[in-house]
Amino acid sequence: MKAVIVPSFGDSHVLRVVDQAEPRPETNQVLIKVEAAGVGYVDVMARNGAYQPLSEPGFSPGLEAAGTVTAVGEGVPRDWVGQQVFALTGSGAYAESVVVDACDIVRLPEGVSAADAVALGVNALVASIALKRANLMDGERVLVRGAGGGIGVMAVQLAALYGGVVTAITSSPARGIRLQNLGAAHVQDRTTDQDSGTFDIIVDPVAGQDTGRWVEKLRPNGRYLLLGAAGGAPTVDTFNSILATYHNSPSLHAFSLNSIGPGTVGAAATALFHLVAQGGLRAVIDDEVPLAEAHRAHERLESTPVFGKIVLRP
Repeated sequence: MKAVIVPSFGDSHVLRVVDQAEPRPETNQVLIKVEAAGVGYVDVMARNGAYQPLSEPGFSPGLEAAGTVTAVGEGVPRDWVGQQVFALTGSGAYAESVVVDACDIVRLPEGVSAADAVALGVNALVASIALKRANLMDGERVLVRGAGGGIGVMAVQLAALYGGVVTAITSSPARGIRLQNLGAAHVQDRTTDQDSGTFDIIVDPVAGQDTGRWVEKLRPNGRYLLLGAAGGAPTVDTFNSILATYHNSPSLHAFSLNSIGPGTVGAAATALFHLVAQGGLRAVIDDEVPLAEAHRAHERLESTPVFGKIVLRP
């Protein structure tokens, strides 16, 4: 089979397409013929050597895949063969086939494609579970930074669906219109100094040096959801901002799916996919790229604003 590997850490040009033996499922595992793999900024971090769970080169990137189960190991019912599934792979999704533990697969309902599944995938799971942990209440004001990105477009939709009044931070009027169509009540251009007010919840997959400035926009008892660091790590000033607003009782929630058990993740994914099947949630795909051009997907992700998710097609 064909697979993309990271033989050494570096820019997008280090990605290599190689021929490998197709893996075989062992006990309690399944083999999936990959029809779509998600491309996220975490893959860029892994390629650069900045993603802790993949600290040594030589791996195949890709945290999520969707496709058809073609074989099962001992302990897995045979009727899984032929089923359309989504899986959190940890790594290895940039390939024509991947083996995963059976506890990490979720059956796709009718009407949800493999591309739809990975367009939601990690991004929708992170946004959904984090918003529920923050106990978003009906009518609360929610700010979403990086609202046009993979996590952002899911957070906008889900926060609105859960009853929040959403302000989306984005980079152009055209993107703003698209975000309003996804449920944003207000849109702000991130390049302006416009005062967007204060918020009960801030969803932040961007972070960066000015994180503290956004922390200071929390209302009393506000919750700051740190869901990534596409803009770089926050500085110590972030904690100074928490102390400066101490009497408002702000809280900072850093969240990673790696801390969540497969049962919780599976239940959340099943609920999200059924929302798509019922028309309550939209998969947002920016582009579909052949597996052999994975480097181009990474270049695109790093060089130009992506709206939604880039999907790899083996």
